[in-house]
Amino acid sequence: MVKKVHIIINLLPEASTTSNIHIEEKIRNEAKIPWCSNIEQVSVEDTEESYMKLKKHGISSKVARNVVDLYTE
Repeated sequence: MVKKVHIIINLLPEASTTSNIHIEEKIRNEAKIPWCSNIEQVSVEDTEESYMKLKKHGISSKVARNVVDLYTE
């Protein structure tokens, strides 16, 4: 049976000054995960960007923040 794992990681504040491409490359090349033969996909998402997108669709600030916080916990 083939298994895949989806991992959500909260990055440290220092990562905000690093490009997404650099973060993706570092994770792909340097992460050491047991039972992992290779890392197929890495994507970096700016949670503040997600928050702003929700607000643009007419969702209140409080609800948008709660949805983003729920997603990123």
